[in-house]
Amino acid sequence: MVLRILLADDHQMLLESLADSINQSAAFEVIATAYNGTEVLQKLEIYTIDVLVCDVQMPILDGISTILQVRQLYPDIKILMLSMLEDAPKITMAIQAGANGYILKKAKKAELENAILTIARGEKYFADEILQILKIQEPIQENLPSGITQREIEILKLIANEFSSQQIASQLNISLNTVESH
Repeated sequence: MVLRILLADDHQMLLESLADSINQSAAFEVIATAYNGTEVLQKLEIYTIDVLVCDVQMPILDGISTILQVRQLYPDIKILMLSMLEDAPKITMAIQAGANGYILKKAKKAELENAILTIARGEKYFADEILQILKIQEPIQENLPSGITQREIEILKLIANEFSSQQIASQLNISLNTVESH
């Protein structure tokens, strides 16, 4: 099965290069591109996609706001944040908003492809640099938006310590589905 992808970034050259690069793989097809979150929502009314690869910083409607709206309107779409931002509070906001993964724009093509495949399978993917940023941030709850539960904080800390979803479920004595929901 070919994964249908929507790319969102406000830098046209990067967007075109990224689309060309992703389309070289037989596993992916870039269905559409968008320059901001408003365009993402417009494209989602037209196209059926599996994965949204989205920048955090975009004009008109930024990546975090876009995630929140996509989660409400299209809960089955997997969302990978692709950003230059290595800012722990923004990363945490993206996770809380519903991002399935987060990698940096300096990542290699192989990591991007792996991240897309991983989140398409229903798993989470966070680049090693992102996990390190989250790991060194203490205490994590001071930088989280309100509304995140203590259990979600526990799970985020375990993710930052590179535990798999199965390991988290086992350690916290909860089901795998509960881990994924959090």
